[in-house]
Parts: sequence; structure tokens; C-alpha cells
Amino acid sequence: MTTQFSQRISRLAPSPVREILQAASGRSITSLAGGLPAESTFPDFPGIQRHGWEQYGVSEGDRPLRIAVSRHLEERGLECPAERILILNGSQQGLDLAAKLFLDEGTSVLCESPTYVAALQVFRLFGAELHSLPMTPSGPQPEAISQALEHSQARLAYVIPNYQNPTGAVWSDAARRALAQACDQSGTVVLEDDPYGEIGFGDPLPAPVCSRLKAAPWMFLGSFSKSFVPGLRMGFLAASPELFAKLELLKQAADLHSNRLSQALVLADLQDPGRPARLDAVRAQYRERRDNFCQSLRRHFPQAQFQPPEGGLFFWARLSTSKDLRTIAPKAMQAGVAFLPGEHCFPQAPEPGWARLNFSHAAPEAADAALEVLARLML
Repeated sequence: MTTQFSQRISRLAPSPVREILQAASGRSITSLAGGLPAESTFPDFPGIQRHGWEQYGVSEGDRPLRIAVSRHLEERGLECPAERILILNGSQQGLDLAAKLFLDEGTSVLCESPTYVAALQVFRLFGAELHSLPMTPSGPQPEAISQALEHSQARLAYVIPNYQNPTGAVWSDAARRALAQACDQSGTVVLEDDPYGEIGFGDPLPAPVCSRLKAAPWMFLGSFSKSFVPGLRMGFLAASPELFAKLELLKQAADLHSNRLSQALVLADLQDPGRPARLDAVRAQYRERRDNFCQSLRRHFPQAQFQPPEGGLFFWARLSTSKDLRTIAPKAMQAGVAFLPGEHCFPQAPEPGWARLNFSHAAPEAADAALEVLARLML
């Protein structure tokens, strides 16, 4: 079964300068090739030691960080060598690279309904024809997955199995197994997005969908924005062998390489013996805020439909069965409250009345006051 790439990939060629710089990396070679500034011109940064991050780097990312990410993925249940890991300027960049690799005008993409609003933005920009995989609190119904793939003839399946955005759902083991089996059979490429996998309060997560694939190509996106510092804009993409080289060239054409200071800081965090304790403290704080937000939501919206999430950063709540919340959002903004109307999160016809509500950022008192304002505007 041959993987079908987008038409633009036939025009994709490597940069000769980047190839020279990569070949010269780590060797005693006098480079007259790339536009490398002299190290002697770099200023000192108080409190930050020089470790090579000041200069241009390789497109795929610094090798020590790629090795650390490979070990990180192995702990999560996905084996992928460092040679097939790409360091990104945020995992959002991975969506752009995947779209460039696979999407032409009219290319069929299967995604959860509802799903991550910025993924829909990328897919629509590239002209994708979007198809829905309806969500339940435990992910899609396993028996519906093969039917959806057969009906859509999707080239790409985009999924968020862990603390899904926006619903907070965790896919059941049966749903993950069903998607892997269906994609192996159809050859559909799996794009698995996992920005929230480390921010969970409940049971251990099942193994990733990508770890279950036997034949289908795959890409796995991860982020350090939720578990470390979002301003660093650091993420990664792991991929099956037949996809990685083209993704690396697309990354090269987009931005040459990711921020090396951010890479150094993320590597230090991954190697920090205190990281598990730090993440435990993050989870404890978010669990407390989740519980407080849940109480406020029940108080101000007693008729709302929602299920408290077991991880991630959002409540997915149906505040009305008839109102389009896109009409409420501007009024809420004027009153000092921002939220995402759920209508934006559907790949096809939206269901009215849903809202994606973040519980992690605002202090409990501020979140409670914001929900009170929103409830008043809904009358």
C-alpha cells in the first residue's frame, strides 16, 4: 500500500547550505558555506552559560534533546529512536508540517467531532474536506471508526486520545485498538496529538494509538507548553520511517531550526531529577482548580451538561440546548469574560450551546465570578 503525499511534495528539495552545515556539525571543518556569525560577537547573558546554543543548529533539533525525548516517549509507551524525532517550535508547527505533507485541495481528513479549533484552522487553510468522528466521554464508539474511515476515504486521521481538546475525554483502549486496526487496513495516516498527556489526575493512560500500528504510517505530536513553560514554544514530532525525511525537509524550508536556547532549557528540565515531583505539584494544583471550577459551574449553570475532566485544561459544557454561543461571546468579552464558543470546534455542522471553559489559569474566585457573569448573559 503506497502512501500518497500532497502534490507539493514533488517540488520539495533540500537546502544545499543546510546539508553542508549538517555534515560539518561536530567536526573540525572551516566552514565558508553558511552565514554563521562569529562567536566572538555574541554578548554575554547574565545567569546563562554558553553551551553552543548561541549558534545556528541542525533542522531536526539538538541530538541530546532528541535522545531525551526518545526516552520520554518510551516511558509513555511509544518506541521511536532519536533519529526519527523532530524538535518543533511548539507542537502546532507539527500540524502545519503534516498538512503540507499530505493535504491538497479536497483531501479527505477524518477528525473527532468536536476537535481542536486550531487544527481545523490549519486543515481548512490547506483546503481539506473534513469528516467527523463523533465523540463520547470515552472517545469514539469503536464500531463507528472503521465505518467513518470507509465512508470518508480519509488520507489522514487526526486524533487527540488523551484528555481530548475540547471535551477532556480519554479514549478507551478498545477505541484506540479499533483505530489502529482500521488504519492498518486502509493505509490511512495517523496524526496523534498529545499536548496534555502529562497533565492527568486519574488512572494511567492506555498506550498511544501509534504504538499499536503495524502497517499504517504515523506521526505523534508532543508539547512542553503544558508541562513546562509555554513561552519557550517547544514541542516535538515523532514519525514512522517513511515520513520522517520529508517532514525534516519541510521543517528546514519553514524555519531552518528551532530555538536552541529553548531546547537547552527543555533538555535541562527533562534531565532534572526533580521533574516528577514538580509535575506532581502541577497536577495537584490543577486538580484542585478543576474541583473548584466544577462546583462553580454546577452552582451557576445547574442545568448544564458536562463531565469533569480527568486531565488537561478544559471543561466542555453544554450551557444551552438552543443558543449559539457565538452570539454570547462578544457580550461576555465586553463584560470582562473570555471563553471559546463550542460551535467553533466542530469540523462539520456545529451543535449549539457548547462552551470550552479553561479551569487552569484563573484563580478560583475569579473563575467563579466569570461564570456568574456568563450565566447572567445567558438569561
